[in-house]
Amino acid sequence: MTKTKKIALIVAVVLVIGAVFAGCQSYKWGPVGTTDGNADVVNNGSLAVQQGKYLYYINGMDSTSNITEPEDNYFGKASVKGSIMKSEIAEDGSLKDVAVVVPKMFYTGYTGGGIYVFGNWIYYVTPTTKTDNSGVVQVSYLEYYRTKTDGTETQQITMIEGSSVEYVFTDDALLYYTSSTLYKVGYTADKVDKEAIVIAENVTDVLFNHASTYKKGQSSIEDYVYYTQSYDSDSLLSGNKVYATDGGTPVLLADSKTYGTDGADASKDKQFSYTLVKAANESDGVVVYYSKSSTVNGTSETAGTFAMKFSGEKPAFDTTKEVIVAKDALSSITHIGLENGVLVATAATSYIYTVDEEGIQHKETVTFSATPTILKADVSDDSVVLYYVISNKLMKRDLKSKEGEINMSSAEIYTSWLAPTFVGDKMLYIDSTYNYTQIVDLNDFVFEANNVKLLEGKFASGYVSSDKTEDGTIPKFMTDKDKETYISNNPAEEEE
Repeated sequence: MTKTKKIALIVAVVLVIGAVFAGCQSYKWGPVGTTDGNADVVNNGSLAVQQGKYLYYINGMDSTSNITEPEDNYFGKASVKGSIMKSEIAEDGSLKDVAVVVPKMFYTGYTGGGIYVFGNWIYYVTPTTKTDNSGVVQVSYLEYYRTKTDGTETQQITMIEGSSVEYVFTDDALLYYTSSTLYKVGYTADKVDKEAIVIAENVTDVLFNHASTYKKGQSSIEDYVYYTQSYDSDSLLSGNKVYATDGGTPVLLADSKTYGTDGADASKDKQFSYTLVKAANESDGVVVYYSKSSTVNGTSETAGTFAMKFSGEKPAFDTTKEVIVAKDALSSITHIGLENGVLVATAATSYIYTVDEEGIQHKETVTFSATPTILKADVSDDSVVLYYVISNKLMKRDLKSKEGEINMSSAEIYTSWLAPTFVGDKMLYIDSTYNYTQIVDLNDFVFEANNVKLLEGKFASGYVSSDKTEDGTIPKFMTDKDKETYISNNPAEEEE
């Protein structure tokens, strides 16, 4: 039995075991407000996605340990914590008409995951409600769904074992990687394919990427997924192969012949093993970083870390456009524009790597107050402004300036799950106290002589009146248990 068939059999068994519960779950919901399926989409694959004047976001991070019965994550019965919200962006930038549009827990252990919006559908991941023969909910299996942006229709796409499976949704398919295999489940505006198909087997590494902005019906080179594939075990070739796919026929980018070699008899130092590191979108294409090594006489030799910018309709590997960014094999990179080198910010003392025209590597020291979690880098001709989190606080600094880092917030930002998301001048993030989604407006930050105003987070889903808290309000979309904690932390003053 092949590995693919074994996976299918395991999933089928769980489906059969949980079938008794399947009929109990109703997907009737909405309509929740109006929609605009033709509007541009910003921030797909994140905590918060904007489509036109609407903002869809996850209402916090809940734990799968709270799903002890199938009903705990039934559509319409799930906790509001972790549900997907819909709001309208008012003219002043505030959120109004906030409501639950997907009443089901969003969850993935894949930190590069998030929700996606294409046309009239929201795409997301949620723990299954199916059980084993002992009645234990199998939350390690995740189900991949889509729900109409007004909540009125829901379709299951597939179910996959593993809470941290890497995935990406496109406008016509779900792509995911598990058990050394890259899969695809296709869909149209009306229906979902019944089965997953295999794009590639013997896959050793995958680099998922997607466009930061989606225009309905328009494909982008940013939507390609990159992966490496090993040679057959009986092959005399050294190294591996690099491919790209947007869900269609894979495009071969590099193999043993890329650098003028001629198969197994050629010089082994030109037959490389590629390790994919990072993809970074730019206005005119996508930059892919990778390291290379070769094995000569049984010894592995590092060639360095490289970058190649792809543009046009699909990626094409051109060795004359390859840029070496470090002589070392780097495993963690922040893209700061190829003309500025690459930042490796993995400790308080970090480095910017560059390689000059003579092939000499240079390391410029960048000192942070502690190890940073980089959120983004805004690159222009005159500046490279980093936004990052240290000790749960939002910080920024310009790498081309001598001013050093600036603390922007008093907000407590959680960074061990989905990263904070920037929507225009707003930033949405999971707060580290209650694990709900909060929001700050970057325009509220003031940093002047004798006048500093730090950013303070507000619950994105809004507030309702309460006589039990010091300011007379309490977060609106919050569980009863969390409300009790909130009241305990913010009690109303006792009357004398």
